[in-house]
Amino acid sequence: MTFKKAIALIVIVLVFNLIGNIFGLYEIWEWYDMPMHFFGGLAIGAFALAIWKEGIDEVRFKGRLAKHLKWWLVPMFVIGFVALVATVWEFHEFILDYALNQEFTRQPSIGDTMVDFFLGLLGAVFATAIFHRKK
Repeated sequence: MTFKKAIALIVIVLVFNLIGNIFGLYEIWEWYDMPMHFFGGLAIGAFALAIWKEGIDEVRFKGRLAKHLKWWLVPMFVIGFVALVATVWEFHEFILDYALNQEFTRQPSIGDTMVDFFLGLLGAVFATAIFHRKK
């Protein structure tokens, strides 16, 4: 995954988010939020893979667990990166709800937030499975 492709994926997701906000798609279709969080996790996961590919040359492990740690390192980096971005995004939604005090809330319940987190992390897993190439 390259930075260019990852940023293109992020821009596509943000454009669909903007369209959803402008045309009220989040209010019209309650489910619109779900693919947005999944594809957001996928796009941010692709970006994390680009960071890994471009920024990390080689990681060495030693001992009995070396081959197992190497296998888990990239997926955990991607999932951790997406988890961080998803947490910041959920705070962003919470702050907007609090500041704007609108009828439509981005954070209607803790259950919705947990589903958002789950879908974002699922997108990260898919990004790793689709875009990560072992050498």
